[in-house]
Amino acid sequence: MREEYADIRDSGGQPATEKLLEPPKLEVERLHVLKGVLERLVTTLAERFREYCNVPSSFFVNQMESGNSWDVLESYEDSIAGIYYCRQWDAKIVVGLDRRFIFSLIDAAFGGDGSMPPFESDRPFTSLEARLARSVFGIVIPELEDLLNPITHVNFELEKLETKLDFQILGQTDIPVIAVQVLFQILDNGGRMFMIIPQAALHPIRKLLERTRALDGTSVDPDWQKKMQDGLASSDMLLKGVLEGPEMTLDQIAALEPGQILRLNVDTKSLIALECQDERIFLCRLAQSKSQFALVIEQPVDREKELVADLISGTQTR
Repeated sequence: MREEYADIRDSGGQPATEKLLEPPKLEVERLHVLKGVLERLVTTLAERFREYCNVPSSFFVNQMESGNSWDVLESYEDSIAGIYYCRQWDAKIVVGLDRRFIFSLIDAAFGGDGSMPPFESDRPFTSLEARLARSVFGIVIPELEDLLNPITHVNFELEKLETKLDFQILGQTDIPVIAVQVLFQILDNGGRMFMIIPQAALHPIRKLLERTRALDGTSVDPDWQKKMQDGLASSDMLLKGVLEGPEMTLDQIAALEPGQILRLNVDTKSLIALECQDERIFLCRLAQSKSQFALVIEQPVDREKELVADLISGTQTR
Protein backbone atom coordinates (compact mmCIF):
# COMPACT_ATOMS: atom_id res chain seq x y z
CA MET A 1 0.00 0.00 0.00
CA ARG A 2 2.96 2.32 0.49
CA GLU A 3 3.68 2.40 -3.27
CA GLU A 4 0.03 3.17 -4.10
CA TYR A 5 0.00 5.86 -1.44
CA ALA A 6 3.17 7.44 -2.90
CA ASP A 7 1.74 7.36 -6.43
CA ILE A 8 -1.45 9.13 -5.37
CA ARG A 9 0.42 11.74 -3.37
CA ASP A 10 2.95 12.40 -6.15
CA SER A 11 0.32 12.48 -8.90
CA GLY A 12 -0.90 15.97 -8.18
CA GLY A 13 -1.56 17.02 -4.62
CA GLN A 14 -3.42 20.15 -3.62
CA PRO A 15 -2.94 23.42 -5.51
CA ALA A 16 -1.16 26.17 -3.63
CA THR A 17 -4.35 28.27 -3.51
CA GLU A 18 -6.20 25.47 -1.68
CA LYS A 19 -3.38 25.10 0.82
CA LEU A 20 -3.68 28.79 1.66
CA LEU A 21 -7.33 28.26 2.59
CA GLU A 22 -6.58 25.35 4.91
CA PRO A 23 -7.01 26.07 8.65
CA PRO A 24 -3.75 26.11 10.62
CA LYS A 25 -2.71 22.84 12.20
CA LEU A 26 -3.60 22.38 15.85
CA GLU A 27 -0.92 22.36 18.52
CA VAL A 28 -1.60 19.10 20.30
CA GLU A 29 0.33 20.05 23.42
CA ARG A 30 -2.16 22.86 24.05
CA LEU A 31 -5.27 20.64 23.93
CA HIS A 32 -5.24 19.96 27.67
CA VAL A 33 -9.02 19.57 27.93
CA LEU A 34 -9.11 16.97 25.15
CA LYS A 35 -6.33 15.02 26.82
CA GLY A 36 -8.22 15.19 30.12
CA VAL A 37 -11.32 13.79 28.41
CA LEU A 38 -9.30 10.87 27.06
CA GLU A 39 -7.74 10.18 30.47
CA ARG A 40 -11.19 10.00 32.07
CA LEU A 41 -12.41 7.85 29.20
CA VAL A 42 -9.76 5.15 29.69
CA THR A 43 -10.44 5.09 33.44
CA THR A 44 -14.13 4.47 32.75
CA LEU A 45 -13.37 1.78 30.18
CA ALA A 46 -11.38 -0.24 32.71
CA GLU A 47 -14.54 -0.49 34.83
CA ARG A 48 -16.94 -1.08 31.94
CA PHE A 49 -14.88 -3.96 30.55
CA ARG A 50 -15.94 -6.11 33.49
CA GLU A 51 -18.99 -6.81 31.30
CA TYR A 52 -16.77 -9.04 29.16
CA CYS A 53 -14.73 -10.89 31.77
CA ASN A 54 -14.01 -10.93 35.49
CA VAL A 55 -10.26 -10.40 35.19
CA PRO A 56 -9.08 -6.78 35.52
CA SER A 57 -8.03 -4.80 32.46
CA SER A 58 -6.20 -1.51 32.07
CA PHE A 59 -6.08 1.29 29.52
CA PHE A 60 -3.42 3.94 29.03
CA VAL A 61 -3.30 6.94 26.69
CA ASN A 62 0.04 6.30 25.02
CA GLN A 63 0.04 8.94 22.28
CA MET A 64 -1.91 11.97 21.16
CA GLU A 65 -0.23 13.57 18.20
CA SER A 66 -0.94 15.32 14.92
CA GLY A 67 -0.33 13.64 11.59
CA ASN A 68 -1.68 13.04 8.12
CA SER A 69 -4.65 10.74 7.63
CA TRP A 70 -2.99 8.49 5.04
CA ASP A 71 0.12 7.91 7.17
CA VAL A 72 -1.87 7.21 10.34
CA LEU A 73 -4.39 4.89 8.67
CA GLU A 74 -1.63 2.94 6.95
CA SER A 75 -0.08 2.10 10.34
CA TYR A 76 -3.39 0.56 11.49
CA GLU A 77 -4.41 -1.26 8.33
CA ASP A 78 -4.57 -4.66 10.14
CA SER A 79 -7.44 -3.57 12.41
CA ILE A 80 -11.20 -3.40 12.80
CA ALA A 81 -12.59 0.13 12.80
CA GLY A 82 -15.90 1.91 13.16
CA ILE A 83 -16.47 4.94 10.92
CA TYR A 84 -18.60 7.49 12.77
CA TYR A 85 -20.17 10.68 11.46
CA CYS A 86 -20.59 13.69 13.72
CA ARG A 87 -23.28 16.03 12.41
CA GLN A 88 -22.22 18.90 14.70
CA TRP A 89 -18.65 18.75 13.36
CA ASP A 90 -19.69 17.73 9.83
CA ALA A 91 -16.82 15.27 9.89
CA LYS A 92 -16.06 11.58 10.20
CA ILE A 93 -13.93 10.04 12.92
CA VAL A 94 -12.40 6.58 13.10
CA VAL A 95 -12.29 4.40 16.21
CA GLY A 96 -10.47 1.09 15.83
CA LEU A 97 -8.95 -1.95 17.52
CA ASP A 98 -5.89 -3.77 16.27
CA ARG A 99 -5.66 -7.54 15.89
CA ARG A 100 -3.87 -8.14 19.21
CA PHE A 101 -6.55 -6.20 21.08
CA ILE A 102 -9.30 -8.40 19.62
CA PHE A 103 -7.48 -11.69 20.21
CA SER A 104 -6.43 -10.79 23.77
CA LEU A 105 -9.97 -9.78 24.73
CA ILE A 106 -11.47 -12.94 23.25
CA ASP A 107 -8.92 -15.10 25.08
CA ALA A 108 -9.81 -13.49 28.43
CA ALA A 109 -13.57 -13.40 27.78
CA PHE A 110 -13.70 -17.13 27.03
CA GLY A 111 -11.81 -18.28 30.12
CA GLY A 112 -8.12 -17.92 29.25
CA ASP A 113 -5.76 -17.37 32.17
CA GLY A 114 -2.97 -15.62 30.24
CA SER A 115 -0.56 -18.55 30.51
CA MET A 116 -0.54 -18.90 26.72
CA PRO A 117 0.11 -16.07 24.26
CA PRO A 118 -3.02 -14.90 22.41
CA PHE A 119 -3.78 -16.44 19.03
CA GLU A 120 -2.16 -14.61 16.14
CA SER A 121 -2.98 -14.94 12.47
CA ASP A 122 -3.17 -12.73 9.42
CA ARG A 123 -6.46 -14.34 8.33
CA PRO A 124 -9.56 -12.17 7.79
CA PHE A 125 -11.53 -11.29 10.90
CA THR A 126 -14.47 -13.59 11.68
CA SER A 127 -18.05 -12.43 12.21
CA LEU A 128 -17.65 -13.13 15.96
CA GLU A 129 -14.60 -10.86 16.14
CA ALA A 130 -16.45 -8.17 14.18
CA ARG A 131 -19.43 -8.36 16.56
CA LEU A 132 -17.08 -8.15 19.55
CA ALA A 133 -15.45 -5.03 18.09
CA ARG A 134 -18.87 -3.47 17.46
CA SER A 135 -19.87 -4.11 21.08
CA VAL A 136 -16.61 -2.51 22.29
CA PHE A 137 -17.37 0.55 20.17
CA GLY A 138 -20.84 0.51 21.74
CA ILE A 139 -19.13 1.15 25.08
CA VAL A 140 -16.44 3.60 23.93
CA ILE A 141 -18.58 5.97 21.84
CA PRO A 142 -21.37 6.71 24.39
CA GLU A 143 -18.77 7.30 27.10
CA LEU A 144 -16.87 9.65 24.78
CA GLU A 145 -20.07 11.54 23.98
CA ASP A 146 -20.91 11.94 27.68
CA LEU A 147 -17.45 13.35 28.39
CA LEU A 148 -17.48 15.74 25.43
CA ASN A 149 -21.05 17.04 25.78
CA PRO A 150 -20.27 19.37 28.75
CA ILE A 151 -17.68 21.00 26.46
CA THR A 152 -19.46 20.85 23.10
CA HIS A 153 -22.56 18.91 22.07
CA VAL A 154 -21.72 15.94 19.86
CA ASN A 155 -23.48 12.85 18.59
CA PHE A 156 -21.55 10.13 16.76
CA GLU A 157 -23.51 7.95 14.34
CA LEU A 158 -22.03 4.67 13.13
CA GLU A 159 -21.86 4.67 9.32
CA LYS A 160 -20.08 1.35 8.78
CA LEU A 161 -17.78 -1.20 10.31
CA GLU A 162 -14.56 -1.87 8.40
CA THR A 163 -12.58 -5.09 8.85
CA LYS A 164 -9.98 -4.04 6.28
CA LEU A 165 -8.76 -0.47 6.61
CA ASP A 166 -7.78 1.55 3.59
CA PHE A 167 -5.73 4.72 3.84
CA GLN A 168 -8.45 6.61 1.92
CA ILE A 169 -11.18 5.71 4.39
CA LEU A 170 -11.54 9.38 5.40
CA GLY A 171 -11.49 10.58 1.80
CA GLN A 172 -9.34 10.76 -1.28
CA THR A 173 -7.49 13.81 0.06
CA ASP A 174 -4.74 13.50 2.66
CA ILE A 175 -5.86 15.66 5.60
CA PRO A 176 -4.36 16.71 8.96
CA VAL A 177 -5.70 14.65 11.85
CA ILE A 178 -5.30 14.16 15.58
CA ALA A 179 -4.28 10.54 16.21
CA VAL A 180 -4.84 9.02 19.65
CA GLN A 181 -3.33 5.66 20.61
CA VAL A 182 -4.59 3.84 23.72
CA LEU A 183 -2.75 0.79 25.05
CA PHE A 184 -4.92 -2.04 26.37
CA GLN A 185 -3.71 -4.77 28.74
CA ILE A 186 -5.47 -7.85 30.09
CA LEU A 187 -3.86 -10.99 31.57
CA ASP A 188 -0.39 -9.70 30.58
CA ASN A 189 -1.55 -9.53 26.96
CA GLY A 190 -3.20 -6.70 25.10
CA GLY A 191 -3.18 -4.47 22.06
CA ARG A 192 -4.01 -0.99 20.82
CA MET A 193 -7.14 1.06 20.42
CA PHE A 194 -6.93 4.18 18.28
CA MET A 195 -8.99 7.25 17.40
CA ILE A 196 -8.48 9.46 14.37
CA ILE A 197 -10.17 12.89 14.39
CA PRO A 198 -9.79 15.42 11.53
CA GLN A 199 -8.21 18.63 12.74
CA ALA A 200 -10.76 20.60 10.70
CA ALA A 201 -13.47 19.26 13.03
CA LEU A 202 -11.67 20.42 16.18
CA HIS A 203 -10.37 23.74 14.88
CA PRO A 204 -13.64 25.71 15.46
CA ILE A 205 -13.74 24.52 19.11
CA ARG A 206 -10.00 24.68 19.77
CA LYS A 207 -10.46 27.37 22.44
CA LEU A 208 -12.80 25.07 24.34
CA LEU A 209 -10.21 22.30 24.21
CA GLU A 210 -7.43 24.50 25.53
CA ARG A 211 -7.07 25.31 29.20
CA THR A 212 -5.56 28.52 30.47
CA ARG A 213 -4.42 28.28 34.06
CA ALA A 214 -4.88 31.48 36.00
CA LEU A 215 -2.03 32.57 38.20
CA ASP A 216 -3.04 32.53 41.87
CA GLY A 217 0.02 34.33 43.18
CA THR A 218 1.36 31.28 44.98
CA SER A 219 4.38 29.20 44.11
CA VAL A 220 5.31 25.65 45.01
CA ASP A 221 8.66 24.88 46.56
CA PRO A 222 10.20 22.35 44.11
CA ASP A 223 12.33 20.73 46.85
CA TRP A 224 9.30 20.19 49.10
CA GLN A 225 7.24 18.93 46.16
CA LYS A 226 9.95 16.39 45.31
CA LYS A 227 10.18 15.21 48.92
CA MET A 228 6.40 14.74 49.04
CA GLN A 229 6.51 12.80 45.77
CA ASP A 230 9.40 10.57 46.90
CA GLY A 231 8.12 10.10 50.45
CA LEU A 232 4.39 9.62 49.90
CA ALA A 233 3.37 9.02 46.31
CA SER A 234 6.23 6.62 45.67
CA SER A 235 6.30 4.79 49.00
CA ASP A 236 6.22 0.98 48.96
CA MET A 237 3.42 -0.53 51.01
CA LEU A 238 2.93 -4.19 51.97
CA LEU A 239 -0.55 -5.54 51.21
CA LYS A 240 -1.84 -8.89 52.40
CA GLY A 241 -5.04 -10.77 51.76
CA VAL A 242 -6.69 -12.41 54.75
CA LEU A 243 -8.56 -15.68 54.17
CA GLU A 244 -11.00 -16.98 56.74
CA GLY A 245 -9.84 -20.43 57.87
CA PRO A 246 -11.28 -23.08 60.17
CA GLU A 247 -11.33 -22.56 63.92
CA MET A 248 -8.71 -24.78 65.59
CA THR A 249 -7.46 -25.40 69.08
CA LEU A 250 -3.78 -25.27 70.03
CA ASP A 251 -3.69 -29.09 70.18
CA GLN A 252 -5.04 -29.33 66.64
CA ILE A 253 -2.52 -26.79 65.37
CA ALA A 254 0.35 -28.62 67.09
CA ALA A 255 -0.80 -31.91 65.49
CA LEU A 256 -0.65 -30.56 61.92
CA GLU A 257 1.63 -32.50 59.58
CA PRO A 258 3.28 -31.57 56.27
CA GLY A 259 0.91 -32.20 53.37
CA GLN A 260 -2.23 -32.01 55.46
CA ILE A 261 -5.04 -30.03 53.76
CA LEU A 262 -6.90 -27.28 55.58
CA ARG A 263 -10.23 -26.34 54.07
CA LEU A 264 -10.84 -22.60 53.85
CA ASN A 265 -14.25 -21.07 54.36
CA VAL A 266 -14.12 -19.20 51.02
CA ASP A 267 -14.90 -19.84 47.37
CA THR A 268 -14.61 -17.83 44.15
CA LYS A 269 -17.63 -15.72 45.15
CA SER A 270 -16.46 -14.92 48.68
CA LEU A 271 -15.07 -11.49 49.51
CA ILE A 272 -11.55 -11.44 50.93
CA ALA A 273 -10.13 -8.52 52.91
CA LEU A 274 -7.00 -6.82 51.56
CA GLU A 275 -5.15 -5.23 54.48
CA CYS A 276 -2.32 -2.76 54.90
CA GLN A 277 -0.73 -2.55 58.35
CA ASP A 278 -3.71 -4.45 59.84
CA GLU A 279 -6.14 -1.93 58.32
CA ARG A 280 -8.80 -3.29 55.96
CA ILE A 281 -8.56 -1.34 52.68
CA PHE A 282 -10.38 -3.30 49.95
CA LEU A 283 -12.66 -6.29 49.57
CA CYS A 284 -11.42 -8.68 46.89
CA ARG A 285 -12.41 -11.86 45.13
CA LEU A 286 -10.21 -14.92 44.66
CA ALA A 287 -9.08 -15.40 41.04
CA GLN A 288 -6.36 -17.08 39.01
CA SER A 289 -3.72 -15.62 36.71
CA LYS A 290 -1.08 -17.69 34.92
CA SER A 291 -1.74 -20.71 37.16
CA GLN A 292 -1.25 -18.62 40.30
CA PHE A 293 -3.79 -17.39 42.83
CA ALA A 294 -4.63 -13.70 42.56
CA LEU A 295 -6.99 -11.16 44.13
CA VAL A 296 -9.38 -9.05 42.07
CA ILE A 297 -10.39 -5.82 43.84
CA GLU A 298 -14.16 -5.53 44.03
CA GLN A 299 -14.82 -2.48 46.22
CA PRO A 300 -13.27 -0.32 48.95
CA VAL A 301 -14.12 -1.11 52.55
CA ASP A 302 -17.07 0.90 53.86
CA ARG A 303 -15.75 2.03 57.23
CA GLU A 304 -19.17 3.08 58.54
CA LYS A 305 -20.62 -0.39 57.87
CA GLU A 306 -17.53 -1.98 59.40
CA LEU A 307 -18.00 0.10 62.57
CA VAL A 308 -21.70 -0.79 62.83
CA ALA A 309 -20.92 -4.50 62.30
CA ASP A 310 -18.25 -4.39 65.03
CA LEU A 311 -20.66 -2.71 67.45
CA ILE A 312 -23.38 -5.30 66.73
CA SER A 313 -21.02 -8.24 67.14
CA GLY A 314 -19.65 -6.76 70.35
CA THR A 315 -23.19 -6.34 71.74
CA GLN A 316 -24.15 -9.92 70.87
CA THR A 317 -21.11 -11.41 72.63
CA ARG A 318 -21.93 -9.76 75.94
